[in-house]
Amino acid sequence: MQNPVPEKIISDSHRQEVITQYQILDAPRIAIEAANVGTWLIDEATRVFISSARVKELFGYEAGQELPFEAALTFVTEKHRGKIAVSLEETFKTGKPYHVDFSVTGLPDRKLRWVKAVGGLYKDPEGKLTHIAGVMMDITEQKQNELRKNKFIGMVSHELRTPLSSLRAYVQILHAWARKKKDHFTVGALAKMERQVKKMGTLINGFLSLNQVESGNINLNLKDFELNKLIEAELEEIRLLNPGRTITFTPKETIEIQADPDKIEQVLINLVSNAIKYSPGEVLIEITTEIKDEMAEVRVKDEGFGIAPADMAKLFERYFRVENKHTEQIPGFGIGLYLCSEIIRLHHGKIWGESEPGKGSVFCFQLPLKVRA
Repeated sequence: MQNPVPEKIISDSHRQEVITQYQILDAPRIAIEAANVGTWLIDEATRVFISSARVKELFGYEAGQELPFEAALTFVTEKHRGKIAVSLEETFKTGKPYHVDFSVTGLPDRKLRWVKAVGGLYKDPEGKLTHIAGVMMDITEQKQNELRKNKFIGMVSHELRTPLSSLRAYVQILHAWARKKKDHFTVGALAKMERQVKKMGTLINGFLSLNQVESGNINLNLKDFELNKLIEAELEEIRLLNPGRTITFTPKETIEIQADPDKIEQVLINLVSNAIKYSPGEVLIEITTEIKDEMAEVRVKDEGFGIAPADMAKLFERYFRVENKHTEQIPGFGIGLYLCSEIIRLHHGKIWGESEPGKGSVFCFQLPLKVRA
């Protein structure tokens, strides 16, 4: 793979000058590495990669050995190299903080390790970009615990699907029988039971999707379809399961996309379900679609409790939940929006939210339009 931040061809003496320039970082570096955390930086002008002894150790190098960026990249598991490239370039271009987890197989034992790298873009007093600098740490034990947990969740979720499918079938049969007998009490009771079974199914599917995402085994079954028709069909079922809620849908134009309809349906269900959960029963929920900047855009707007800016910044992180007086009685595991973001990312789209406490929220996602022949 081509180096995403290729080091420019410079003389050995120039390279040494660049390295010497950053010796001022040695004092904080010593303090940081006392916590078994390594430091690294990439010079903006020359793209020279400078790493501490601890970083070199993570890749199986001795402290006195040079570790060029190209060499380090060869030890990174292939499926993670692209993520490193994209994130570094984004940091150089936009100044966005660098934050990537990846696995490496370093020398000499060829043992798989998980590493977290975080950093940021630094400027000189005149505002000129100088370098990306950050820290790197071994998170192998944490990742192994997460993988074991996800494997357990996936196994349990698979085991629950079969009895839940049988339960759903029996409820539907009894529901049809009660309607035929005009037993209104039983019809109402079974309708409530069916809603709860549906919620349980959504929860189990969420855990299964999480397991697929974490293991890298999530697959997209791409199909050509009209986005508004999918949304209308799903909203029809959502309205049936949530009587009394006012949910409007306003499509501006026909939108043809190529995507996995089941996955996009999962994103829509999550966003609309959140709008229902986190807003009073009498307020309006609006869904709109349009073509914007050559992308299909879906917006889900509510007039609910709203979200504080500090929480908005973390909203798409795995297991994150907003904790306040409005949410303490609302169940959830903090995986829904994380899964939405992963699904949209796999479709090469974008997802984001806008909110203000007390004034509601708007969640949007964009997907590429179908490529016309």
